[in-house]
Parts: sequence; structure tokens; C-alpha cells
Amino acid sequence: MDKFEKLISKPHLEGPKQQHYVPRFYLEGFTSDDALSVFDRAKGEIRERQLPKNVAKVGHLYTFQDKEDRKRFDLEKLFDLIEGEAAPILKSLASGDRISSAQRETFALFLGLAAVRTPAAIEEAGSVYAGFVKTRSRLILADERRALKILRKMSGAGPDEVLLREQARDVSKMARDEYHDLDVKVDPQFAFLRSLETWHIVAEQLFERDWMVLHAAGNDQSFLTSDSPIVLLSTSTATRALPIGYGSPHAQILFPLTSTCALVAEGSLGRIGRSDIEADALRRYNMTVAQDCHRFVMGGNSDLVESITTELGLARTKRQPKSSVEVWSRKEADGSVSAGAYVKRKGA
Repeated sequence: MDKFEKLISKPHLEGPKQQHYVPRFYLEGFTSDDALSVFDRAKGEIRERQLPKNVAKVGHLYTFQDKEDRKRFDLEKLFDLIEGEAAPILKSLASGDRISSAQRETFALFLGLAAVRTPAAIEEAGSVYAGFVKTRSRLILADERRALKILRKMSGAGPDEVLLREQARDVSKMARDEYHDLDVKVDPQFAFLRSLETWHIVAEQLFERDWMVLHAAGNDQSFLTSDSPIVLLSTSTATRALPIGYGSPHAQILFPLTSTCALVAEGSLGRIGRSDIEADALRRYNMTVAQDCHRFVMGGNSDLVESITTELGLARTKRQPKSSVEVWSRKEADGSVSAGAYVKRKGA
């Protein structure tokens, strides 16, 4: 029986109440004297000497209740398994060692998980779902004929047609006029599961990319990371306005590996390369990572954390959603108009 089969062979009813959404072993790679400096975007302050075990965690983020009302820690155990497999591969990448195709696949799973398990990703998934609910309501109810059809079904036999038509007009007008004021609440655990559904899709896209491992050239230079360590952005200013996804040809993915090296994924040939990174490029990398944080920016160098976050003006700001739900429409051959919705995402 392999590790995964053993994992799913029984329910896991015990586990930590406080659960890391950025792995502890990963955070340890950014410490100085075993501690981190942590910038809090919401409070606009830097906390010194923070131990990785106390950073980037929240109560019962991945715990769920089963049909017997038991607390289940199966996801936390699964994530522990992925992290355990990924930890030595990360060390190999940082050391400049070659990795096998199987190791690359395992690490791509870890990267994909890092992209979908964080509060930022969960918030994004909830925002997208809420956007679809709002847009669907608008598309259906703003059409008076469709609203009337729905009201007829709800009214049963012998409805007052005049009254129904008046109600349909009122509903349609409300849908058009008050669409932007509609507040859709999404359960955080539901949003997390929506985000988790994309895990393997993201991992497959990352597996196929070219990976470049960038190494800081001097001992006085270092990389930072954040509570949203996977950053998706466009490869050039010319493509910045285009919608983007992990499979987009113009996408570039950043992931700091340790304080001394970081990953850039782009292209589509599945190659791995290495290069030193100059000081100016390293600072731009750190600024991009910090800008995309949900709440926390972390690193071993307190002066660097302060310099980057101050230059960006992150104090007491809030991360804005990267995804929005847009409406499409087209005219059919019979003259009717079809409409629907799609997700549009912009890069960092």
C-alpha cells in the first residue's frame, strides 16, 4: 500500500486546530537566526523575530465535518503528505541538483496546491462564485419575458396574468437598477472547495512550463515571500491588459523558493535552467511578490521587508480581487441574442 492509499484508507479524526496555509518548512527557508520579520499589510506594521510555526496559519481552515458530524482532518493530512514529498525536491532545486521527471511532477503538485490553498485564493474563488450568481440573476431576471416565465412557474395553476406581468416588469427593473448593490455571501469552506477543485489543473499547467531557478548573487541579497507566494503575471507590458490564466502563453509564474533562490515558470517545453539574478532584477522580483500579498510579507532581512513594503505603500491597504465576471453576448442566426458569463483574470 503506497502513502496515498494508506492516507485515504481511513478517516482522520485528529489533527492540528491551527493549520498552516503556507507550509512551515517552506517559511523556514526565509529565516535569519531561525526567525522571520513579518509585515502586516492590514495593520501597517512589521513584527520582528516571528517563529515560522506561528506564521501564516489559521484555525480549522481545512477541517470539515462529515455526515456523522465528526471533525475530519483528511485534507490537512493530504497536504502534509504533499509537503513532505516536496521538501527534499525544493532543497535539490535550491542546491542546483538535477531532479527527475517524477520529482518535477511532485513539485508541480506542491506548486499547484500553493496557488489554491491560501486565504487570497479562497477569497478569489468566493468572489468569482458570487460574481456568477449576481450575473446569472441579472441575465435571467433583467429579461422581462424570462422573469414572467419564472413567475408563472412559481404561481401554479390559474395565475392572474395582469398581475404577473406587472410583477415581471418590477422584477426586471430591479434586476437592472440594483444589480451592483446585490450582496452575495459565499460560505468560506464552500469557496475553499471551489478553489481546491482547480488544484490539479494548475499543477498540470505548471508542470509543462519551463522552470528557471534564479540565485541571488551576493550574501547581502535575499528573496522575500508572502502569504500568497504563487504570483501570476504577464510576460510583458504589451500583454498586461489581456485575460490571463496558468495556461496562457503570455503567463509568467513566480515562486520564491528560499531566501537565496526563486523560481520563474514560463514557456511550454518543460525545461529547467539556472541563472544568477542581478540586484535590480531581484528587487523588482521582491516588489512583485510583496505587491501580490494577501496580508503578510515575510523575510529574514527586516530592513529589506521594510524597504520593499514602504516603497510599495502597502501599509493599511487591501489586496484587490484579480478576477471579475464579465458578460458576453452574440446575435444568433434567427436574430435572437444569446448571453452568458465568463471569468476574466488579470495578472499581478
